[in-house]
Amino acid sequence: MSTAFRSVLAAVVGALIAAPPLVDGRVYANRLQPLPAGRSSAVVVRLEQSSSVETVLGALDWTTRLAVECYARGQAGVDPSESVDDLLRDAWQRVRALDAGQLGVMNIHVDSAVEWLFDELETPLACAVIHMTVLHRTPVNTLQSWS
Repeated sequence: MSTAFRSVLAAVVGALIAAPPLVDGRVYANRLQPLPAGRSSAVVVRLEQSSSVETVLGALDWTTRLAVECYARGQAGVDPSESVDDLLRDAWQRVRALDAGQLGVMNIHVDSAVEWLFDELETPLACAVIHMTVLHRTPVNTLQSWS
């Protein structure tokens, strides 16, 4: 059985690939090569950090930080942010609409900031990163989701 962290990650990925899926379903968890050759766009959801505080009744309340990375290839000579703009907009709307109850967590907070990353390999590459924090609970003795 998965830990609560993997369950949270899977729930966010699932919400991003729900109909209609972002980037034709190219939404991945913790992918090491986010945008392989031949692909123009993808979304990667990464676990960044989890920390807890012990609470009553043998439970730990966790804050798990996730990054939703929106990748898109651009064209030479064009502002790379243009290539990722529509994907960022769609991903932002999707994560802002996440429902904590439907994901089985206590709360979801989406940072009101976007991190921008640019690179040029074969073609210009842009990445817009949305950071979010999920509050969830596990029993003290296991890392499984609280039920």
